[in-house]
Amino acid sequence: MNKVVVLNPKGGSGKTTLAFSLAGYLAQTGRTVGLLDMDRQGSSTHWLGNRPDSLPKIHALPAPAAASGTVEIPADVDTVVIDAPAGLAGDELIDYTCGAHAILVPVLPSDLDIHAASRLITQLLLKAQVSRRNGRLGIVANRVKERTVAYRQLLRFLDRLSISLVGVLRDSQNYTHAAADGRCIHEMPPSQVRRDTEQWQAITGWLEARLEQPLSGRDWLRPAAPGKPKRRLRPALVVPAAAAAVGALAIAMWFLAATRQEPVEPAPQPVSPQVAFQSTDVAPIERRLTTQPGPQSLVEDSTEQPSAGEALQERWQLTGVVSANGTDVLMLSDREEQTTVRLSGDSDLDGWAVKEAGSNYAVLVQGEDEVRLVLNEDSAP
Repeated sequence: MNKVVVLNPKGGSGKTTLAFSLAGYLAQTGRTVGLLDMDRQGSSTHWLGNRPDSLPKIHALPAPAAASGTVEIPADVDTVVIDAPAGLAGDELIDYTCGAHAILVPVLPSDLDIHAASRLITQLLLKAQVSRRNGRLGIVANRVKERTVAYRQLLRFLDRLSISLVGVLRDSQNYTHAAADGRCIHEMPPSQVRRDTEQWQAITGWLEARLEQPLSGRDWLRPAAPGKPKRRLRPALVVPAAAAAVGALAIAMWFLAATRQEPVEPAPQPVSPQVAFQSTDVAPIERRLTTQPGPQSLVEDSTEQPSAGEALQERWQLTGVVSANGTDVLMLSDREEQTTVRLSGDSDLDGWAVKEAGSNYAVLVQGEDEVRLVLNEDSAP
């Protein structure tokens, strides 16, 4: 069964219109479609109630009584379109996106909508761990009026994302007329909606490609419960740490041989090396190694006390660069707190200020220290 999810963090973005338009298009292709309306407004359900019997049938799937409940789907339904509720986060966001063939986010050309969309995309990438590489996450620029400042701002924002802009839809009354009749834009008179259906070709082409692509293990990934992230060694420290461990073991063996004295009593029977390491002779070795640190302790100290620049790179991830009124605004995600902050040239982050920014990178400075952050770069393994 195919699963298509339409979501947006705030109302008025055209999410429901996009959801039932997708359901109508898929029904026109001969698929057996189910529409699951999880939005509190119930607009998709109202649209289905207005749908004429002469058009291809779309099943109205009953919403579960609880958010975590199951949905009964008829056996003949092969594609489900979900009109998700606004404000999804955490485990609920994971439930909706896990196993989805396509995830579509409509975005309006306004500063508030762009900011809300950026937070949602951060949650999708970090919390739900939706893979950009699989290409199942797409953005639709909705209700666009060309040659406006807001539209150019939206394009600049989308240009900085590593997420596909799958289509641009104009602000048209045809969607209002179609919704009132229980139709989608593809079921309106062709001469009346020619410009709109031409814009939809990019969206439907992207959608068909996603539905034909089999799901991978990453698409079914359900992230573990959130917790404090574990510190991970940088690759440059892996080899020195291993070498130090071998060196410490060699010192222990040498000390064991050097401190062994001839016994006054008759010599005991030979003991195997394994048994000797289990005897009480090990205690002085452990005390000496802890009071006189060897090379391994030095390596561990270096990993526990990273430089200020390394700490900044490990904690903060650059998720977007937006140009507003000639000023570059960085969107940074806190890997430890799972929050997002905005940083501009007149503000600082833990004493770090913005020196330079591009479409996919930013340079922060603190005194003579300088750190470069790359867009959506993973933390060091």
